[in-house]
Amino acid sequence: LGSDSVHLMTFGQPRIGNAAFASYFEQYVPSAIRVTHEHDIVPHLPPYFFFLPHLTYHHFPREVWEHDVDGNTTFRVCDGSGEDPDCCSRSVFALFLSASDHLTYMGVEIAADDWSTCRIVMAQSVERLQLYLASNVITSKIPVDIIIADHSVQTDPSSSS
Repeated sequence: LGSDSVHLMTFGQPRIGNAAFASYFEQYVPSAIRVTHEHDIVPHLPPYFFFLPHLTYHHFPREVWEHDVDGNTTFRVCDGSGEDPDCCSRSVFALFLSASDHLTYMGVEIAADDWSTCRIVMAQSVERLQLYLASNVITSKIPVDIIIADHSVQTDPSSSS
């Protein structure tokens, strides 16, 4: 809508368009970051076909891959292509993909109240994440503001007019 100050961070996002769309999106939302976790299957969907790069689905840049290296959680800032062959979206072999890795990001387990709702309930691990962020420095070439919503405040969607 004409705003050039949009900042977007997604977690476990699938591919949502072709290379032309990814380029267009990057032009209008240059401060977008896609966080991927370990072997999460969702960022691999729809599949990327390297032999049809102009016809296949393509991620927009920039990916930050959370994964385990020698027992330590690391965050790798991937190249600006959106399809870095050394990051999650392209480097994890299809047989090792995991649906369970889609349910935990940055140590926060995400679940719903029950299967009939889409309201997300954050686990106690949110408090661990807040402590982690308060005591650690996160570096990135792209400036990022991290906001954690207060999960103790719940709204009733039926009361809105």
